[in-house]
This record gives sequence, C-alpha cells and structure tokens, in this order.
Amino acid sequence: MTDTINKILQIGLLVVFAISAILFVLFYINGESMTDTVLTWAYILFAFTIMLLIGFPIAFFIKNPKSGLRMLIVIVGFAILYGISYAFASDATNADIYEKAHVTPGISKFIGGGLIMTYILVGITILSLAAASIRKMFN
Repeated sequence: MTDTINKILQIGLLVVFAISAILFVLFYINGESMTDTVLTWAYILFAFTIMLLIGFPIAFFIKNPKSGLRMLIVIVGFAILYGISYAFASDATNADIYEKAHVTPGISKFIGGGLIMTYILVGITILSLAAASIRKMFN
C-alpha cells in the first residue's frame, strides 16, 4: 500500500515538474504573452499546496487523535500569540510610500502583528538556546 502511494506521488511530482518546465520554456521563448498562463498555473499549484497543508494535518489528526490534540494546542497557542501581537501593532500609515503601495491601516496592523510575533518567537528561541546552554554547564 505504501509503495503504491509513493509511486503515485512520484509520478504526480514528475508530471507537475514536467508541466512547470514546459511552461517555463514557453514563457522564456514567447515572452509576456504567456504571463497569464504561467500565473494560472502558479495559482493552481498554490491552491493544491493549500489543500495539502489543510488535508494532511486533518488526516494525521484522524489517525492519531492524541498527537493531533497536541498539534491543535500548538496552533491555538500561535493564534493567541498572534492576537496579542496584533493588539500591540500600530495601524499608522504616515509615509507617502504606504499610499503609493495602497497600504491601508488594516493591512499595516496585520503586517505589524506578524512582525511583532516574529520578534517574540525569535526572542523565545534565543532564550531557549541560552537556557539550554546554561543548564548544560551545570550538569
């Protein structure tokens, strides 16, 4: 069963790679006239990726509910952390560049929340590494 699934996935990957390579060559040869086709293919690949990103965790959760519950707790933790980060983010769009790029206050706050969350996660990572090193020194 696993060998069959692996074989199907390998063939599917080769087909997707071949189509992408052909579109790349056609885009390179024909220029901008292929832009819509290449973008459509990119949207298809993006949608397929999103379906897999949602589908595999659901399948994993169904097969192993206990581990899935841990994963769900982590996802809820990230959502709470982002909510806190979003609350601290500013929606200021003072510079002219924001107006030229059509950045609204909502988009600015969304991006700010993501940046603050990234800073918090980097800080947690650095503190974890430091704590592990200090603990290793005393053991």
